[in-house]
Amino acid sequence: MILTVEVEPDGDRNTIAEVAICFDDEGLDLLLRKLERLRGKKDHLHLMTSSWSGEDLTEEKQGGSNYELVNHLRLVKLMQP
Repeated sequence: MILTVEVEPDGDRNTIAEVAICFDDEGLDLLLRKLERLRGKKDHLHLMTSSWSGEDLTEEKQGGSNYELVNHLRLVKLMQP
């Protein structure tokens, strides 16, 4: 399974230029299941790499050499007013 979150820095501005979520079919299935758990309620979930005591995100970069791996993704479902 592959599911990574990676950022590409914008060196000129010292900001993040892009966020890439990389996945294979199994990673997509996992992400969809996690998102579905948030449907209809105000809540959040954490996805982390194994080095951050998680099991949802893989630790091998997929986006290229310019990207940096993110170890923790928080999914936040907001309720509409």
